Amino acid sequence: MRPRRVLTAALALLLGAVLAATTALFTASSAQAFETGVWYNVQSRHSGLVLGIRAASTAAGAELVQWSGNGSQDQQFRFTDVGGGYYKIQVRHSGQVLDVESGSTADGAKVQQWGDAGSANQQWRITESGGYATFVNRASGKALDVWEWSTANGGRISQYTATGGANQQWRLIPAEGDIDADIVVAADGSGDYTGVQAAVNAAASGATILIKAGNYKGAVTVPSSKTGLTLIGATGNAADVVIHENRCASCDNGSGGTWGTSGSASVLLQGANFTAEDLTFANTYDEAANGSSQAVAVKVQGDRMVFDNVRFLGNQDTLLTDSASATTVSRQYYHDCYVEGDVDFIFGRGTAVFDGCTVKSLTRGSTTNNGYIVAPSTEIANPYGMLFYRCTLTANAPDNSVYLGRPWPAGGSTTARGQVLYRETYIGAHIRTNEPWSDMSGLAWEDARLREYQNTGPGATVNANRPQMSASEAANYEMVDYLRGSDGWNPIR
Repeated sequence: MRPRRVLTAALALLLGAVLAATTALFTASSAQAFETGVWYNVQSRHSGLVLGIRAASTAAGAELVQWSGNGSQDQQFRFTDVGGGYYKIQVRHSGQVLDVESGSTADGAKVQQWGDAGSANQQWRITESGGYATFVNRASGKALDVWEWSTANGGRISQYTATGGANQQWRLIPAEGDIDADIVVAADGSGDYTGVQAAVNAAASGATILIKAGNYKGAVTVPSSKTGLTLIGATGNAADVVIHENRCASCDNGSGGTWGTSGSASVLLQGANFTAEDLTFANTYDEAANGSSQAVAVKVQGDRMVFDNVRFLGNQDTLLTDSASATTVSRQYYHDCYVEGDVDFIFGRGTAVFDGCTVKSLTRGSTTNNGYIVAPSTEIANPYGMLFYRCTLTANAPDNSVYLGRPWPAGGSTTARGQVLYRETYIGAHIRTNEPWSDMSGLAWEDARLREYQNTGPGATVNANRPQMSASEAANYEMVDYLRGSDGWNPIR
């Protein structure tokens, strides 16, 4: 969970002085990786001045300069992931993005603001080291720098061949608090919208949607055309913001049919580069009252999806870690999350990393079989399915009554050979110690890629039915291996 910051009026008055002070005030220990959806002051290591737009202009072509920090919005910038390891840099006061004039590749070329055209000269690779960032333009391969090592207010910012000099190094300092939202959702009417789907419909790609405390009933879809969206719960407590619906696979969909498993999802996430923080996704279908049925809380299909301090609530088929097709891979990173359910409640063919998460198995009233945690349907061509790293497996089910999982040959697939690794994870006594894996729909668990590595807890027994990964194999199954892909993505927090 991202820490909240509150800036008092007195502190705000001091902002300019703080930003202009020597960089010795900012130690390496205070540095942290930048985040999308956050506005930053960008301070030169060389001059101590911050980036801004000359004369606070809102015109396209206005020049990027350095200036004493004054807290103004023309000195605030945020980053939107555009894929391939590159970001666009948006100016807060104008909404435009930084680019190199005319796509020049020359040393000393002007850096300016311009309307977002999605062009390579508006995209930057950001590399952080020792508490400082460098920005390298995608089109020119040259670094953002302070021209001729100026220390003066108004010193122009250019691009230049990367030298590693202090005039090409920048400190990223969160500006005026931690969350700046483009759209606010509030059930009480105090925001821009009272419903989450209405906010998504209105949002531009790259927007941040802040959701105030409340229960928000109604299915939500983030389509593939809406990329880079961020949904953030306003209080920092995931339980305060609940997005939910109560469809089930066998329920009437109002059109003469049923929803089916995928259609039952309360939330469908197709847009890439999505982030959710500090909120809850739930399917509130009542199995006890209406009978057992698949009822998905969230179906994730987009690539490069991040969930931080998010709760996923349901019973059967709570979280579908999917992909757009059998030949594409959706990478998903779950940090400090909570997932609960009973039968196959984390399932699908996506590549999903669960980092420090709590996974709770709910009882179905049996003393011997209270369900299965995972049902991976990873394509055999994909070496990486699901990874549970330093997670906690807990339950309200009886001891020795829950399976770790079973491989799912989705739709009768002959190419799905689920992959899952429980790694350095605490396994509670509810897990079946002697036979924790099961067959599914004709696919034997032994024919899938189901492994454990250095787990602990009363349910972590090692025997012939519990294949363990060797240390040499485990070296190739770290979180970064699952998420890296061909573009080097690394969202690990």
